[in-house]
Amino acid sequence: MHFELPADLADLQSRLLAFVAEEIDPITPGVDSESPPADLRREIARRSDAAGFYQLAVPEADGGLGGGPRVITAAREALALSGNPLASRVLGSGPGIMRLADNEEQRDELYAPVLRGERTAAFAFTEAIRPGGAREPTQAVRATLSDGRDGFLVTGAKGFVTGGAASDWLVVVANVPDEGTALLVVDRDAEGVTEGEIGASIDGSTHSPFFFDSVAVPGSRLLGNVGDGLPRAMQNIDRMRLGVAADCVGWARWVTRTTLERIEGPHRSGQPLAEQQQVQTIFADMVADTFAARTSLYQAADAREADEQTAGTQVATAKWLASEWLHRTVDRAIQLHGAQALLRGHALERLYRTSRSLRIAEGPTELLRLTVARHVRQNGIDAL
Repeated sequence: MHFELPADLADLQSRLLAFVAEEIDPITPGVDSESPPADLRREIARRSDAAGFYQLAVPEADGGLGGGPRVITAAREALALSGNPLASRVLGSGPGIMRLADNEEQRDELYAPVLRGERTAAFAFTEAIRPGGAREPTQAVRATLSDGRDGFLVTGAKGFVTGGAASDWLVVVANVPDEGTALLVVDRDAEGVTEGEIGASIDGSTHSPFFFDSVAVPGSRLLGNVGDGLPRAMQNIDRMRLGVAADCVGWARWVTRTTLERIEGPHRSGQPLAEQQQVQTIFADMVADTFAARTSLYQAADAREADEQTAGTQVATAKWLASEWLHRTVDRAIQLHGAQALLRGHALERLYRTSRSLRIAEGPTELLRLTVARHVRQNGIDAL
């Protein structure tokens, strides 16, 4: 069940794995991967930049290496395969949704500071419930601001804003009445913005709700045009989903490899666990799931690279399969490792919590299934 990557991607993965082993593993033993010190994060970024990896996701036009979907997918898979939970920091996040800044003023004010690492932006997409139970869609009403500029007044609530507590800006998806959706860059500390209580997920990540009460946003902070906010947001979500799928496949490969070492090793029965047929069938399921998820992943990456019409659906499929099957693979691995894998701090215990959260993050499995079903119903069974 060999899956062979093109030579350029295979070479990139080999170089990344060697870099993690030589440069990152020696400086991260004993570090809590869920809350690493800031100086360690900066050191990983420095070493990665010196090795030519950190700006892989930054477009060439902006001084980066311009890695496309296939390259970024291969890189993220390799970093997860390394087994070091801090290896993900080797790859800089790139400009993200701020890449949509499409005029000179926005590029100077919003895009360039993100590229330089001087400012950060969090994506505020999911609607939230206000304290007291009221739910209201986030709206942006056109208005003349107090300084005479044209702009918007934003009212509503957003939940699960990952990284929002430490960000400078919130990129808010809002509905402009009678015109459609818009992407607005809101200062996190602007008047009328209130941050709710930070919530910590089981995987160690933190998320904040934000509430907006007639927050004044200048028209210059509109990314793109009114009406194309949701499509542009979905393009960003597709990118994030593909990245999650790549992480999941890399982790699944690491889990499968680690489990093989475990079951082939010495056992109190006198024979390796791998000699037992029941163990072999469990392990075979892990291998098959990982192989199928990896195949789906690279098909989706190719579709994104070629900008195919079905790319969004293929990415949804890849994320759904990879996250579900990673969780199943980790669960089986814990069963084969035994009670030690249940101890807090064990690599599989940590990964079990991570994999459980990823079945919901960037689109829960049930939603992605609906995406796939809708696409096939509209385009026929041969659509994918």
